[in-house]
Amino acid sequence: MPNLYVQTPGNKNFTFEVSKSETTIGRELKNDLILDDPRVSRMHAVVVKSDSGTILRDLGSGNGTFVNGHRIQPNIDFKLKNDDQVKLGSCTITYQEADPMRTQIPSESFREVIQKTPNDLLSVSALHSFSESQEVPSIVYRQELEKKERILRLFYDLSHKLSSVFSMEEIYDQVFDILITVTSASRCFIFRKNEHGDFEQVAARMRREGDVGTPLPISQTIFARVASERVSVLLEDAQQSDASFTSKSILYNQIQSVMAAPIVGPRGLLGIIYVDRQEDPETFSADDLDLLNAIAVHTGIALNTVITYERLQKQSQARSSFERFLPRQVVDEILRSPDGIRLGGVRQKVTALFADVRNFTTLSENSTPELIVNLLNRYFSMVSEIIFRHGGTLDKYIGDGLMAMFGAPYVTALDAVQAVRAAVEMQRAMLTFNEKLKADNLPAISIGIGINTGQAIVGYIGSETRLDYTAIGDTINTAARLESISAPGQIVISENTMQALDEGFMLKPLGTEKLKGKNVNLRIAEVVWK
Repeated sequence: MPNLYVQTPGNKNFTFEVSKSETTIGRELKNDLILDDPRVSRMHAVVVKSDSGTILRDLGSGNGTFVNGHRIQPNIDFKLKNDDQVKLGSCTITYQEADPMRTQIPSESFREVIQKTPNDLLSVSALHSFSESQEVPSIVYRQELEKKERILRLFYDLSHKLSSVFSMEEIYDQVFDILITVTSASRCFIFRKNEHGDFEQVAARMRREGDVGTPLPISQTIFARVASERVSVLLEDAQQSDASFTSKSILYNQIQSVMAAPIVGPRGLLGIIYVDRQEDPETFSADDLDLLNAIAVHTGIALNTVITYERLQKQSQARSSFERFLPRQVVDEILRSPDGIRLGGVRQKVTALFADVRNFTTLSENSTPELIVNLLNRYFSMVSEIIFRHGGTLDKYIGDGLMAMFGAPYVTALDAVQAVRAAVEMQRAMLTFNEKLKADNLPAISIGIGINTGQAIVGYIGSETRLDYTAIGDTINTAARLESISAPGQIVISENTMQALDEGFMLKPLGTEKLKGKNVNLRIAEVVWK
């Protein structure tokens, strides 16, 4: 029977038996041979067996199908010869007329995984083979009761031990404890699927402690079948089986029996549990495979819980960090579409706002550090909420001043309008804020604000160890210069910002001003807010 020897980028090699008349190959789960490679199309190719031989047909894949280094034409039959090498994405498939390693396991050795509930497991009973209860021997009743008790105890232990576990390592330990207790497994392995689609061994347990340091080969044939077809495998009495049905790794390591089951989560395959028995004349039974399936189901639930918990933790940490300088609605959008935010700098139109406390040096000289810190914390909390409320991004606190951006990370047509509205609300809020300071026997403060609109480089700027989301450029520098010339209680804006405003604002022209570092005079105006 023809076979396909599959070599993947992660060196997870296996032999796939071409047992059907048509074998589909691709990335989607409904294919017969699943290749978890982003360069492989969802439905990439098909292998067809006929009386005249085996043909390969590319199904119009995006990256093409190559045979012996040459790309074959899509939707045209190509007859395969022994040892032809087929390249799909990063995977290499060698076509073989027969399996030279004789490592295949017959299909009847495999049983499809069923996500069974406790009731489903209990309904699988040897009593079904008897038509009348009077015909059932007492020993059968006893065996069935013992089986039900064992299954119920296993489900209870699994639920009790895994329901409150939030660590991958703890889950692995609990699974191994149960497997060693309820089965006679010599070795237990857990493999996890990584972000590249490859399976990595993440945990192992030996019944005999002295075996931990020895090499631990496993049957790649069985592993490949479980991974690609999502079926659980039971190979009974491997040493006594026909040699054509037995993997070399099983023979060489004196393995008497093997079981493996996929760990499945809501989003797909998470990993594989693999157990075997050595130096033991007995083999795993069908009941053992049912128990392993039950363990795999609970393991999948537990792992998915931990994965979800870790994702929520990271999201919570990200939200907490972002909300320090971004408005909540922007944070929500970033977390929904993180790819929308590009790392590094991007040129875009922004409106920069600078605000600074006036006469802060004199205030600091006449007050205690504790009083100054308390006053600034209250002030920054108030104005930050105002900036966020108007869709602004808080860039940084600069001593007793602050910098905010409107139009970053997302540009809108009302960025300048929102910036000026925020500035007006900040100045009006200072009136109430100073009344509260006076009631607490604290000195009143005032702020000056400068606003400018224009192009800037916006993004995550810094080093590999420290990144800040900020904006740089002449637009930002000009806004800072406008703030420096503003009087207490004044909002000074540039001509660019004036042109972006609607008629809802009252402006007082201030003529032109030659700002520090500028070669030309800049037309400016004051926003009347009282």
